[in-house]
Amino acid sequence: MAITAMVMVKNINNNLYAKLGLLMSITLASSFTIAGDWDFKPNLGLTETYSNNVELSTFDRQSSLVSQIIAGLNTTYKSREVDFSFSGTQTYAAYSHNSELNSDYQSAQINGLFSLWRDGPKLVASSRISNVSQNGTNNSLSDIVSGDTVQRRSHSAGFQYQTANSSHNLSARIIYSLTETGDSIGESKGYTTNVNSQNGNNARRVFWQVSGLYSDRTNANSTGKNYNIDAQIGAISPFKFNPFIRIYREDITGTAAGTSQNNTNSWGPGLRWQASEHFYIDVSYNYVEDKASSDNYIATNINWQPSQRTSLVAGYSQRFFGKSYNLNFSHKIKKLTNKISYNETVQIYDRDSFEATQPPIDTTSGSILDTTTGLTLVENNEFSLNKELTWNSTLALSRTTFTLDVSTRKREGLSTDSLNDNFDISLAATRKLSPKSGLKLLVSYRESTYGTSSDPIVDTKQDDTYKTISGTYNKSVASSLSGYFTIQYLDRESTQLSRSYDEVRAYINIKKDF
Repeated sequence: MAITAMVMVKNINNNLYAKLGLLMSITLASSFTIAGDWDFKPNLGLTETYSNNVELSTFDRQSSLVSQIIAGLNTTYKSREVDFSFSGTQTYAAYSHNSELNSDYQSAQINGLFSLWRDGPKLVASSRISNVSQNGTNNSLSDIVSGDTVQRRSHSAGFQYQTANSSHNLSARIIYSLTETGDSIGESKGYTTNVNSQNGNNARRVFWQVSGLYSDRTNANSTGKNYNIDAQIGAISPFKFNPFIRIYREDITGTAAGTSQNNTNSWGPGLRWQASEHFYIDVSYNYVEDKASSDNYIATNINWQPSQRTSLVAGYSQRFFGKSYNLNFSHKIKKLTNKISYNETVQIYDRDSFEATQPPIDTTSGSILDTTTGLTLVENNEFSLNKELTWNSTLALSRTTFTLDVSTRKREGLSTDSLNDNFDISLAATRKLSPKSGLKLLVSYRESTYGTSSDPIVDTKQDDTYKTISGTYNKSVASSLSGYFTIQYLDRESTQLSRSYDEVRAYINIKKDF
């Protein structure tokens, strides 16, 4: 059951509070020597949620009233050298049907930036506490009401440097990060380095474009390193066609699973057609060093930025997994904004690895409750290839705003060959009824597929669909007092029969700002 998992996870971490307190103390101390402004906004809220199926059960429905007392704080500090922000909540949840499930939850987001000197490198730090789904195959929409969440704590610190002028543009950062979770799955630590450099507008003879990534992470006794470099350097001719040389390098190493990948290190000549100052197309022929991994290939790249309202960057190349694409497009007219992006990344130490489990059995009769084999979340320590597409369209009228969000994510394990597919689409309509009240209608659909292998003979697969519709009325009684009322209906269907259910919720919230 969904609620049962909650009591297995402890959400309190005293060491974390020590870290947050130290960070805030440092920032407070700096305010005595650096002129700046503090802005404190504490708040207190109460949310009452009625669920007619709080255990998310297929047959035995259990209704409950979940009371959440929420204490929050939003604060910022800004000066010429420092930019600091903190947003956090402490929530105590009580369940009317079973007081033993009562628990507290924390969430927080801290961001800090300190300029070492003017136009020089900056010290950056961030920390985030969130409650994420404990197991996506059980419930990918987990929240405090359902209770099947696990706390994730992410901390990072490092340096970043940016400069942009007519001669060259440079962006570089090195960040050390640490991720901890309540169930120890998906934990890691290590550092990541990013570098991007290109010529400025004053370049007359030589142009270049370099992007690089290096990541070194560990999890217990597992290590995973990966890097890639994409570099172009060319000559600027009096004509619109400029020759260049492209060099591409990528590799995955370490003791983590999935490191035995063929690399497609390559180099080759190319030609840039500079159609205008804000539009160019690159085409290159790339010779692959290891012919056993791939044939020689043609790579292309398009960069078109005619105005601040429109931008298009698209490309095609070859990587160790085959054909590779990227896309970033944004366009804005008077009332309509569209943003589309597609990226392919290599990741490690996530919470998306599953293994087959035996089907549930009725302890009384001994009969199998579900004829299919289930999936359970495991720590797999493997590299994975992730292909993500997002599309956002926003139509903002005088009093009504329509928002369409579409996203897909396909994850492929590089060692287990497991496949996870996710598709989300939602349509929201927000109407401003008066200066102090509004109405929001939301319809969303989620489709998730989890599989242990791409081979259909040995594949253990689970297909889930979530259909949600909700309506929210919000009202501001005064400048510091607000609230909302929400009705939501959720229907879930799964090939795991024991995980199919429907639920109706009613929320009422009141919040006081101080």
